[in-house]
Amino acid sequence: MAAFKRFRLFHWLLAGFFLGVYLSGDDAELLHIWLGYGLVALLMWRLLIVPLRLRGFPKLLPPKGQRRKPGLSAIGKWLTVGALASFALASLIGLGMVDNGDVLGALPGVGAEVFGAASDIDFIVWLDEPDEMHELFANLGLWLIGLHVGYVLLFRRKMVWPMLRGPSSAGPAQSPGTTLSAPVPVPVSGEFTRLRIASCQAETADSCSFILQVPVAQRVGFTAQPGQVLTLKVPCGEMPLLRCYSLSQRPQGDGALRITVKRVPGGRASNWLLDTLQAGDCIEALPPAGLFVPRNLDDDLLLLDAGSGITPLMAILQAALVEGSGRVCLFCASRDAASLIFAEELAEWSARYPERLQLCIWLDAEQGVPSGPAIAAMIAGWAAADAYVCGPQPFMNAASAALSELGVEAARIHLERFGTAVSAAAPGARRSRLKVALDGRHYELDVRRGEVLLEAMEQAGLQPPNACRSGVCAVCKCRVVEGSVRMRSNQVLSAQDVHQGWALACQAEPRSDELQVEY
Repeated sequence: MAAFKRFRLFHWLLAGFFLGVYLSGDDAELLHIWLGYGLVALLMWRLLIVPLRLRGFPKLLPPKGQRRKPGLSAIGKWLTVGALASFALASLIGLGMVDNGDVLGALPGVGAEVFGAASDIDFIVWLDEPDEMHELFANLGLWLIGLHVGYVLLFRRKMVWPMLRGPSSAGPAQSPGTTLSAPVPVPVSGEFTRLRIASCQAETADSCSFILQVPVAQRVGFTAQPGQVLTLKVPCGEMPLLRCYSLSQRPQGDGALRITVKRVPGGRASNWLLDTLQAGDCIEALPPAGLFVPRNLDDDLLLLDAGSGITPLMAILQAALVEGSGRVCLFCASRDAASLIFAEELAEWSARYPERLQLCIWLDAEQGVPSGPAIAAMIAGWAAADAYVCGPQPFMNAASAALSELGVEAARIHLERFGTAVSAAAPGARRSRLKVALDGRHYELDVRRGEVLLEAMEQAGLQPPNACRSGVCAVCKCRVVEGSVRMRSNQVLSAQDVHQGWALACQAEPRSDELQVEY
């Protein structure tokens, strides 16, 4: 897509110069002709690459479905096609109106005799008034461009404005192109920021989106990337609960962050948020964290989710379509149509980007629980894309099997699990001796091999900090000062953090007989 953007920029710059010379009258006739040659060459090139279907070069015409049933999203394409056709005809007639042999003969070292009688050929003799026809098509092209500008200002300004203004000064630093900078793990210091609830939007009968407004003074610290999570301090009892919720909207640098919460039966935090939180209220949160972030938005992305797993993938989808140039395939599994989160929003994005977004909606009530082969059949052709998967464990297993069946490279698969880690320790498993430094006190306890440190500490009566229990938020991170551990999942600590001894207690299993950690 970057090549197409450069081509389009050069094309319209050349067209702008051509228009300026055209409006200047006969004073720059020769320059007018040469710019016309350039426009014709670019137009011919654009037409020649259409059948090649080069990656990143969109089709000229709207999709067949929009041709049969025109809609708002197809207007822009038809205006573009009309303008290009008008300028092509104007340029073609213009070439027939001049003595091209004499013009080309003006090149250094090239004489008019090189072209011989060809300079006297007039290939538009069938036109009675070529001057008027040339002017008609040129003016028609200008009018169509004007209408296209009006169409963008009326219906597409939200999409175009971020492209025009570029990266926000408050946003994350980015390298050339649309490669995202590596997320910086946020050290958990216990310092929360009060965020105001700007608005609430019901998504389904059991889910709701909240727009959280970050104070101006804290916006730099709350710079977010699509796919990251917010850790909320939920005051639903004597002791507040820490819970992680993924950003469900592309961060735009204006201090507004959206999370989407789905009610969990018996879940104290989700029920309190949905039943209590209203616009105007405030809630405390830690800065965004997590490594479930696409590295390059210009790459093709394959997104697979089930249930509320759509939340981080929705933010990634939006960022890829608005800020990037690759294609996106979203496989979205839901219990039924009424439970599909962001159903209307997904339809709008699909209509806005019909050539870059492929939606694969799976409804369990109609199609049954998706299996690995069923998922693989629906995402066939996307084996070369970077895959991002989020959902409950059974879906994660099916999606992983589908990706393996398609031959997707392991390095291209990124997983985000949610839910409490399930211990894999056997009752008679070998034990490690764990020493813990927590809140200025020291404790000793046994941890079975295959059991995560967080569970062992909680069973011993300790209350170490924790939130997501999925290796996403880093609230439970501790430093291993003696011995070694293995983490089941890690989506927040960098390689340098791990090298320095940091580990996630909710994911770390002991690998040595003696182990010592400190908070």
